[in-house]
Amino acid sequence: MNKDFKELLKVIKKNDIITIYGHINPDGDSFGSGLGLREILKTNFPDKKVYTVGYGLNHFYDRFGKYDEVSDEIIKQSLGIVLDCSEVERVSDQRIRLAKQIVKFDHHIENGPFFGIKYVDEGAIATCQIIYEFAKACKLKVNKHAAECLYLGICTDSGRFRYNPTNAKTHRIVADLFDLGIETKSMFDILYISDEPFVKYQALLVTRFKRTEHNVIYCCADFPDYDQFGLKFEQISKNVNVIGNIRGCPIWVLFTRSKEGTIRVEFRSNGINVQQVAVKYGGGGHMCAAGARLVDQKDFSLCMKIVEDLDKAVEGSFK
Repeated sequence: MNKDFKELLKVIKKNDIITIYGHINPDGDSFGSGLGLREILKTNFPDKKVYTVGYGLNHFYDRFGKYDEVSDEIIKQSLGIVLDCSEVERVSDQRIRLAKQIVKFDHHIENGPFFGIKYVDEGAIATCQIIYEFAKACKLKVNKHAAECLYLGICTDSGRFRYNPTNAKTHRIVADLFDLGIETKSMFDILYISDEPFVKYQALLVTRFKRTEHNVIYCCADFPDYDQFGLKFEQISKNVNVIGNIRGCPIWVLFTRSKEGTIRVEFRSNGINVQQVAVKYGGGGHMCAAGARLVDQKDFSLCMKIVEDLDKAVEGSFK
């Protein structure tokens, strides 16, 4: 067994209360790994109290389950497990700092040191993949419910198995999950369904994007742009691929500003390192998929500096 997995299992076994956390603005991998690990630990350690803390992605609740509500006192007595998040500052519930010990499983490039036991595999397409590998290595039972949560994260973080580093290992794990009885049609029904206002908003983004001298595609969306469709910031700030994959354009970036002045930045590329630019502006992520949050922004002037840096990344001159 991997020595890090062995140490993490040992810590888990020692704790009667476990709280699990993902990152701010959760995606399918953050959500799926959190609920999947909760199910695995509850199944294999029925005497432990295991909670997954977070918010968002309510449309998944009926199909996969939902986050738990826990008190500060419970967290203080718990082992905190960070999933799919490179640093504590980006954890969705900052009460994790109350936990008596913190460990993590992740696949993101680390921006700074993490003080605690961890397992980080930047070569894994999703944290859900790592959670399955952990369970298998530790001979923990994975039931159908847990398998479906893990499939959700692998499927979404891989862009439906299109992005690197999707590889043979990824597909072997997915085959195992199918052997456990997962049913994918109802998952895809949720993933691909859209409300009419949301589709109209995406159409607006398509008409708004601009292209730089070095073929960086960028788009700025402000509060009135989505408010006119009755949409909220939490609903619409993950639309970067609406303007992506345009021939000859290696990078695309979407800036979405909230009414309060927070700008969510989504970076994507088809090979150029955008993670280094995200880190410069307080974010992080992967080489070809990263993100950042800019606070107290009255306009998009700082975003234009980011676009300039992305142009430099295309040129190979970004430092």
